[in-house]
Amino acid sequence: MALPYTRAEVKDRVRATWKGACNVTLPSFTANFDALNAKAIEHDVRLGAKMGFWGTLIASECGTTFKEYLQFMEIAAGAAPKGFALVTHLSFDTVGQMIEAAHAAEALGFEGALVSYPPSFRPKNASEIVAFTKQIADATDLALILFGVATWGFRALHASQFPPEALEQMSRFATSATIKYEANAPGMISGLADILRRCREHVIVQCPLEQYAPGLVEWYGMQWMGTSAYDSFGDLVPTWFRMLHEGKWNEAMELYWSYQPGREGKGAFHASFNGANLIHRPGWKYLSWLHGFNGGLLRMPQMRLNPNQMRQLRMGLANSGFKLPENDEGFLKGRIVVEDDAALARDAAE
Repeated sequence: MALPYTRAEVKDRVRATWKGACNVTLPSFTANFDALNAKAIEHDVRLGAKMGFWGTLIASECGTTFKEYLQFMEIAAGAAPKGFALVTHLSFDTVGQMIEAAHAAEALGFEGALVSYPPSFRPKNASEIVAFTKQIADATDLALILFGVATWGFRALHASQFPPEALEQMSRFATSATIKYEANAPGMISGLADILRRCREHVIVQCPLEQYAPGLVEWYGMQWMGTSAYDSFGDLVPTWFRMLHEGKWNEAMELYWSYQPGREGKGAFHASFNGANLIHRPGWKYLSWLHGFNGGLLRMPQMRLNPNQMRQLRMGLANSGFKLPENDEGFLKGRIVVEDDAALARDAAE
């Protein structure tokens, strides 16, 4: 399967077809963590599509080796139903790995790529950010999701935590599709307004935080948002997001408010690791498991998910009326258990 568009078609294609919410798929491992659990990954990709998501980010930063990440993409591509988009996660140690992953994603027919910046990248000015990102844009025809967030440590270059002039220049790249904007805390909406003014002619400007989406849809018609763990709330986010665009505002907002306790619980959980510059992926895994995804722990090192954190997250969803598993006994191993790498080899041979 080849890339489903040409480089010259990126911006028109994005405007026409990137509509909806893009969730995140985390890897699953065998019981002894020696290999990927392909059956569990396939289950999660298909469930995301069934829930109505536009597509999913195939997440790195989850304990996979680089080789395993390429396998992770292959498994996801084999499982994705027609019309369900896949996004590669270019978060690695080197530019070479980022480009290799992008080329693999192209060959697998992925839809886009989320751009990241490795910890070794220490730009002295906005121009160096643009130059670094241009290396990726020049090396791949994938539609790029530019990521303006405080995580990268660019605060010294601009008070908003990501220089807006850099995003403005990068939005003009031929393959830039959207800006995922989460910078300028605590005034993120003001930063978003500035980026919208600067960049809306060239890319979709969006904020992936679902709690802001109704305002942004009403404000300027935000047509797509991602990537994030929207499946923490089952299928409700893609459902009400679609309904907003259909003009069914009363019904959409009823769904939006229906899980406010769960939203508050997840928000408090995120606040507990503020400043870590790393998402608590096992917490995301747990929330998705409560809605039918595979679950299971990620390979170390990861932040630890403690029982009291699980109770707080569960309580938020329970108070929102979600139907949940009776207890958490099945989470640690996951729904689809493969004991070891040898078992996977036997399954493949059969």
